[in-house]
Amino acid sequence: MNRITSSQALIAGFSLIIVLLGGTVAQSWQLLEQLSAQSRENIERSVQIAFVLQELRERGTDLERSSRQYLLVRQDTFRASFEATLAQSLNLAKTLEAQQDASLRPLLQEWRNAAQKLADGLDSPVAESVLGARLTQLAEIYENIQRTSQQWLENHNQRTLAALEAKRRQLFLQLLFVLIAAVLTAVVLCYWLARPLRQVDQAIRLIGQGYLEDRINVSGPADLRKLGARLEWLRQRLSNLKSNRNHLFHYMTQEMKMPIVAIREGCDLFNVGGDAESQGALIDMLRHNADLLRWQLDGILAMRVIFEFASLQPQSVRLSAFLREIVEARAADCDAQKVHIHLEAPDVDTRIDPDKVRAVVEIFLDNALNFSPEGGEILLRATVENHVLRLECHDQGPGVAEKDRDCLFNPFYQGRSSAEQTPFTQRHGIGLAIARELSGVMGGTTRYADDKMDACFCLEIPCEN
Repeated sequence: MNRITSSQALIAGFSLIIVLLGGTVAQSWQLLEQLSAQSRENIERSVQIAFVLQELRERGTDLERSSRQYLLVRQDTFRASFEATLAQSLNLAKTLEAQQDASLRPLLQEWRNAAQKLADGLDSPVAESVLGARLTQLAEIYENIQRTSQQWLENHNQRTLAALEAKRRQLFLQLLFVLIAAVLTAVVLCYWLARPLRQVDQAIRLIGQGYLEDRINVSGPADLRKLGARLEWLRQRLSNLKSNRNHLFHYMTQEMKMPIVAIREGCDLFNVGGDAESQGALIDMLRHNADLLRWQLDGILAMRVIFEFASLQPQSVRLSAFLREIVEARAADCDAQKVHIHLEAPDVDTRIDPDKVRAVVEIFLDNALNFSPEGGEILLRATVENHVLRLECHDQGPGVAEKDRDCLFNPFYQGRSSAEQTPFTQRHGIGLAIARELSGVMGGTTRYADDKMDACFCLEIPCEN
């Protein structure tokens, strides 16, 4: 159920409603056709039975006429006419018996017996005296046959109407079920789709109001859950930007306050006066704090890169050539500091965001160059495994003290080296914070790895081969 999208759910719901309504329409059409066929059948049977009864009545009249004629003149011609009429009457009785149920058979058999008895008695001496009684008996049996046939037709019509009424009730119940099922399907679909839409709307409202603490969790169809995941990603990005903004203001006020206070105190001391040596020292202190203030302002400007690189723009690059180009661009800095950069990278094509990866690698190299000893070596190693690009930058510097590692990626943080080093000179402490933000945009991580031999910064991001 969780893999179904909202469009698939709508298609399934509408298809179910169409199938139910289509089945009801088809059954209604079938019932109408059945009613029409039964009506035609009843009419045809009624007409045929009425026709047979009429023929049988006429043959009875012919039997009476031919029998009286034969008894009057005793000619074979009238005897043959009587026999032919009798045969026709028996065939009609047989046809009538085939069209109705067993209730009419005793009467038809009684009518045959009376007709045969009439035929057998024509040659007896008392034929004329009993002729009237036997003809009256035939007429009475015929009346009973007619009444029974009429009653059978009425019963048959009643049974047909009862069956049709039962079908009508069944169709009504089915239609009621279809309507209830359609309403329930619509209600379920509306609830299943409206609930995550309300969650999305509420999440957007909270994001718009700047409330970024609670995690966004959207349930329902797969596409809406995917939209909820996108909103959660947006919430995290905005939360990180908000946190970075707060950190920026915090460090900016704290770190810029010190050089400004030092400059103010230096100016006050300079106004007091003193010898040339002390004034020269004051000027050096003012210059140093002014440079420190300038570096911090440069760091604030450098924070813009986080906002400029907020969107991902992947491209296919040849990994070894791409990293070699970055290393070759730092050749002048390496020569100035007498540091060698060694590159280990597979010659494969991979799909990454080159601008962001370049920015992170340059930050790693800057950091490594600043702390590498003269004549040292920097190792830049790249590996691709299981659709993950791993970049490691090793240097032979003093490493990072254990107490500084938790704050290493905070903006404007300037720790102390673990060896005989001064504070991070000519650094504004913003590079690693930018590297962490850029790796987060790329869906990866940036961390410091201490392999006990040298300092190592590592970037891991997903990629496509």
